[in-house]
Amino acid sequence: MDNPLWLTYAWSDNDEGDFDYLVQELGNSGIPTIYDKISLIPGRKLWSQIADKIERGPLSAWVYLITPNSIASAACQEELAYALQRALNTKGDEFPLIGLLHKVSIRDVPLALRVRLCVNLANPDWIEEVRAGIEGVPPSRKMQTQLPYIIKTHNSYLNQLNHNAIEIRPRFGEIAYWRLAFPSNGPQPIHWGAGPANGSGISSMQIGTVTGEYENIGGTQMKFIGAGTPLSPSTSAYAVFEGKLPKRFFFGNSKETFSAEAKGVIIELD
Repeated sequence: MDNPLWLTYAWSDNDEGDFDYLVQELGNSGIPTIYDKISLIPGRKLWSQIADKIERGPLSAWVYLITPNSIASAACQEELAYALQRALNTKGDEFPLIGLLHKVSIRDVPLALRVRLCVNLANPDWIEEVRAGIEGVPPSRKMQTQLPYIIKTHNSYLNQLNHNAIEIRPRFGEIAYWRLAFPSNGPQPIHWGAGPANGSGISSMQIGTVTGEYENIGGTQMKFIGAGTPLSPSTSAYAVFEGKLPKRFFFGNSKETFSAEAKGVIIELD
């Protein structure tokens, strides 16, 4: 990439070297960056120099570091408005205007940039997203394999010290007869059942509860629990443990209310 991008930022965002780090990482990835302190001449009018950089400079893009500090900075807001006007008037609608989000949500982004590409610095691929915006191509994205279930763990479940829980529910659809199984030589649940999603309590009424053992799931003997209380995106299965959670467990569904037979997957907890 031959032409640099121009980066607007609030000076206070470099108190701990954050801005310098961004410039460093962009440069290391082949994206040269220029900004006020290395590009503008002290003692001369600020806005005429910025206008000249935007209108006549061989820039690849104009980027705005959006933080609580820059949103509160009148100088940054003025530079944003000025850059936007100059860029659109002289370089056209296709000139890349990119917002870098740091510690702010999209609703806090100035309207002028909200309708354009915004890149969240929390994304590990943020540099490639910036590069894609400069080059005018969709960013490549590495898709992680996702299970058809939402899985959460809860420490001090329902504010009970030393009680920890595993929660699992389907992303879509419904599971009528669910089964959870844990290695026989490891922690076993002291309480279990279905209830509202997102860490809520287990409902007092459970349908078709069943327990038993699996001789061989993934080479491991396991004890299983289950019920016919349907699971859905709003209803989860919970298994509550006293102390540590098991590092792996089985989750699946059966075809009948009290059947031990089930199809599912082994899940490893981080």
